[in-house]
Amino acid sequence: MWHPSTTGKSARRMLLILLLVIANSKHADAEQLVTDLSDHLIKVQSTFTGAKILLFGAIEAENLFVSSLAKDVVVVVRGPAEDITARRKEKVAGIWMNYGSQIFKNIPSYYAVASTRALSAIAAPEVLQRYQIGANNLKFLSGDNENAADKKNVEMFKKAVIKLKKKDSLFVEDTGGVRFLGNTLFRANVELPAIVTVGNYSADVYLFRDGKLIHVQNSPLFISKTGFERFIYDMAQKRPTLYGIVAVIIALFSGWLAAVIFRKS
Repeated sequence: MWHPSTTGKSARRMLLILLLVIANSKHADAEQLVTDLSDHLIKVQSTFTGAKILLFGAIEAENLFVSSLAKDVVVVVRGPAEDITARRKEKVAGIWMNYGSQIFKNIPSYYAVASTRALSAIAAPEVLQRYQIGANNLKFLSGDNENAADKKNVEMFKKAVIKLKKKDSLFVEDTGGVRFLGNTLFRANVELPAIVTVGNYSADVYLFRDGKLIHVQNSPLFISKTGFERFIYDMAQKRPTLYGIVAVIIALFSGWLAAVIFRKS
């Protein structure tokens, strides 16, 4: 038999559960990242053989229960943008020749991704593409209007560029590279090869939960030449004419000195 008091208790219980769900969802939205780098300035000298950067952080949440829920962290380090010309070689009459090329604009000179697990398990492909997370999801803007219409050709050159960048350790993907130390603390190591481009870098940290992006935190990183290397670099960039004259003088002097040494010997 229907009983008013029982129905009232069930209704109140459902209302309480609904309020708890709403409250938890609000707290979940309040989750934020607090991150930092072990070094914000990497100095490049003649003895530079690469560097390792430690990125560490924590997840702040108003509700401790929310902070213990399943979550993923993705770290993306991007280097200065550059234009790349990709060329394809083919054998013609027994001779290897350039056979087609493709220009790409504003491609990261360095791109590293570290994540708690495989990117495909963290978020949907369209989400990863939207935020350009993962080398294959980078937007390769074509600077060649003639070849831009040939999507198949552009995609082929894009894969070739990514392959070469990975070979030189300039494009890196480290699945499992982000490790949690407890429920909220995490860390990740990012390695920079010796051939990295100097300039302004950015380290973006993405917090995902249930495939949804919750928060993004950015940290700047600077890679700069120092000492005599800095002097030569600045001269080449700011005073190319003077740099060329000095280079010619040094070459002539080196040639003359070598001739004198061999003549005496």
